[in-house]
Amino acid sequence: MKKLALILFVLFCAISVNAQVKVKPVKVSLSDTLTVNEVEVTAKYVAPVSVSGVTLPMRQVPQSVSIVNPVRIKEMNINTIDEAMQQVTGVTTIANDYMRSHYRSRGYYMSIMTDGLPSYSALQLSQQFDLAIYDQVEVLRGVSGILQGVPDGQSLGGVINLVRKKADKDFGFNATVSAGTWNNYRTEFDLNAPLTKDGKLRSRWVAFMNTRNFFYDRSAMNKGGAYGVLEWDATKTTFVSLSYAYQKAHGDVLYNGLPALREDGNDSHRYHLDVDRNFNPTPDWDYTNWETQEAVFKLDQKLSDNWLMTAKASYKLQAQENKYALAGTVSAADTTSNYLLGYQDEKLPHFVGAIDFNGKFRLFNQTQHLVIGANYENFIDDKSTISGYNKVKFGNPFLVPNFEIPYDNLDHSKMRVRQYGAYTQFHLALLSNLKLHLGGRLSTVTASMYNFNDNAWVEAISEKFRFTPYAGVTFDPVESMTLYASYTSIFVPQTVKDSVGNFLKPRQGFQVEGGTKTEFFDNRLQANVAVFFIRDDGRPYKVPGTMDSWVNGGRVENKGVELDLSAYPVDGLEISAGYTFLKTKIVKSSDGDEGLAFSPVEPEHAARLSVVYRFNDGLMKGFSMGASSIYASTTYASVLTPERKQDPYCLLNAFVSYDVNKHISLYLTGNNLTDCVYYSRVGGNGDFWGDPRNFMFSVRTTF
Repeated sequence: MKKLALILFVLFCAISVNAQVKVKPVKVSLSDTLTVNEVEVTAKYVAPVSVSGVTLPMRQVPQSVSIVNPVRIKEMNINTIDEAMQQVTGVTTIANDYMRSHYRSRGYYMSIMTDGLPSYSALQLSQQFDLAIYDQVEVLRGVSGILQGVPDGQSLGGVINLVRKKADKDFGFNATVSAGTWNNYRTEFDLNAPLTKDGKLRSRWVAFMNTRNFFYDRSAMNKGGAYGVLEWDATKTTFVSLSYAYQKAHGDVLYNGLPALREDGNDSHRYHLDVDRNFNPTPDWDYTNWETQEAVFKLDQKLSDNWLMTAKASYKLQAQENKYALAGTVSAADTTSNYLLGYQDEKLPHFVGAIDFNGKFRLFNQTQHLVIGANYENFIDDKSTISGYNKVKFGNPFLVPNFEIPYDNLDHSKMRVRQYGAYTQFHLALLSNLKLHLGGRLSTVTASMYNFNDNAWVEAISEKFRFTPYAGVTFDPVESMTLYASYTSIFVPQTVKDSVGNFLKPRQGFQVEGGTKTEFFDNRLQANVAVFFIRDDGRPYKVPGTMDSWVNGGRVENKGVELDLSAYPVDGLEISAGYTFLKTKIVKSSDGDEGLAFSPVEPEHAARLSVVYRFNDGLMKGFSMGASSIYASTTYASVLTPERKQDPYCLLNAFVSYDVNKHISLYLTGNNLTDCVYYSRVGGNGDFWGDPRNFMFSVRTTF
């Protein structure tokens, strides 16, 4: 494998040197910044982007950023965030079930933002909107808290920013119909409609429907939704936008993975079950319903030639209802499993608002850029539940007993998290090729539980006026190269208590990152290299000999290297590659795992390679084809049970498309073409088999 990788990279670099690239314009926005400017490119974003309302070249962002652009989304039939994250260097996707996933990078969970607005705990708890309502997906890897605020426990791995589709002044319509393996049928409509002749009042409307089965037995999902946005250029200096999105999804016989196997009740080891890939341990009566709706308002007000005010607000309401049966560890002694049976009815209302002032001025004979802002976030988790265990003979899910839901006797709980924050970012140009990027956030966060007896909120955690600084520097020693370094601090409140009943002090730490971003041979070869180190101090450390007493004694250290390469050797040919080395380590712990991996579910080595060719003339004009490969080294369910693991594997995917004319295009994608048998996740609720070989055919019309 190492020799093959070396050959591919040598070939890749050799081709790039003799290349010519043609770049043409598209929309871009960026990471945990405030606003978005419009720039364009064929498949790799190399033109300037807007950072906090300041237009900067991509090379001048002192952190690692990746973008899954509209071209890639269309060609590879990407319809979910899961599928988009497979295109991103340094990100690991971990399924909760077939309706939800979470994502990890640099040893931690990632958080989510939508058009720059934070969303507390959204990736761990919630089903995400279909990708039909988004234009592109942007990923910033590593610690980032200026806009996101206090992370929800473990979300230090980075930010996934989802960019909603915007309205255009010109009429446009496209429709896509798809059919794929396992009765996977999908329709999508996208209408752009100006409402006035001059396009100052305009709209965009999206609708989608997806019904599908899966390769495992009896599971099925139906999902549909719609999205609409109105945009109004009210005056020459005022822009207003209002959008609404709705999605409803139903899943039958939810697949949560396969439980582990152990010899008997006293065995601490865990092994994989020897069953077929299509085996589903869930009984037929299991179901899950999700309903999600979100309204977003935005106002841009130009205050002068140099200053812009932006106000944004979002209200999102999710409702989940599920009746479930989760298979427990199987005992080889009697082949039984202790199923967790339960019911949950959950509401997740979430409000976030922000106001920002972005401006520029002259200093040191250079143009300087400043952003000052504040945001507020209110998140509630309101749920009613009931659960219990039932031991049955494993292997026949029809033996798992159904039960009546006691709606009048459910356990009701309600949790609330509030965050307030003021932040600033200052992009200080000392010289034309030397810039400082300074920032910080002053945060207040409270977490409360609702007391139903007293009808009042009881504050559990309160951290006020905590300052988290950020600093970065970019330096261009030559025109084609940027060197950068950045520092980001960590601040995470804790929920465990010390010997006298007080909550532990917050975890604190930092991330330092350095690297280079280069554009060789007139942008024919782009290479980004990042080296990072994260220290997470003050983690809970249990006092020996006590039942539930903790001190701030734990420490985790993660380090690694990320490499992104892109080349455009000849007109129509695009080659991209990525590699990640990640070493996570528990430095100090009370769990007997010191010196072991902190995040064993993430591979130490991961690589991707993609080659795409678009025929622009000749007999093959209108055809595009491409192939991609994904490699991951060994992952483990737990450092304490290393026998439950996934050995290194490599996947091969491909696509071919044909533009019949300017209105009709055909797409065929194939995934896991070698039908590799592997686990996409080990541990947690269960082991997930990766999808076997599968195909999707789509017809797209555009007017």
